[in-house]
Amino acid sequence: RLKYMMINFEVHKKVYLIGAGPGDPELLTIKAVNALKKANAVLYDRLISKEILEYAPKNAAMIYVGKKKGNHSLPQEEICNLLIQLASKNPYVVRLKGGDPFIFGRGGEEYEAVTSMGLNCEVIPGITAAMGAAASLGLSLTHRDHSSEVVLLTGHKQIGKNMTNYPDFSKLILKNKTHIIYMGLSQVESIAKDILTNNSGMENFPAMIVENATLPNQRTIIGTISNIYNKAIEAKAVSPALVILGEVIRNFPVL
Repeated sequence: RLKYMMINFEVHKKVYLIGAGPGDPELLTIKAVNALKKANAVLYDRLISKEILEYAPKNAAMIYVGKKKGNHSLPQEEICNLLIQLASKNPYVVRLKGGDPFIFGRGGEEYEAVTSMGLNCEVIPGITAAMGAAASLGLSLTHRDHSSEVVLLTGHKQIGKNMTNYPDFSKLILKNKTHIIYMGLSQVESIAKDILTNNSGMENFPAMIVENATLPNQRTIIGTISNIYNKAIEAKAVSPALVILGEVIRNFPVL
């Protein structure tokens, strides 16, 4: 387990672990806005918009702790320690994360770190990237004609880490399900190959990439498992992006 510095806290001090939503600043919850307005310090991630940050007081300490593939401004353990240090000196500290903090956002690690020090931590949920992308497209992830289950997966591998929690895409059962893969764009070719290894006849199963969900520059790339990688290359797809697999996509333009 990670080690954190022991600090004595006053009872009234509090950390807010906030989900900022999928991108559109108008999708931020009222509760999140109210917490931001009284923040003394804000630690924010890479995809948090300027409009959301402006809810914080002018005199609040604004600290960027964003992560990008191959470029982390701070290791996760240091972010947790920084949260604890700031909470020892300030009544209200906000940790602002894209989407929902507990959906592939390492919010669980941060919650465990601050609460293990006896610190009061309140989680304010946010609209996930998956739900935001689906809603903005009019894509029903659980359309009863196509899907009875939604599966959220990560396509990100932690180098040097135990990979037992990394999905085995060759074992996915695609029928009657919608799969949404976070951080999967860079792995989309290998993911597609793995799926087709044990899923014969699924070459034409619908696949979609959604860039910049809920933002004005949102873009979709629609294809099948067998051609989505080539389509992504042709379209010069970029992150942040979600990969969606499912029959629910057949309601969209011809594949």
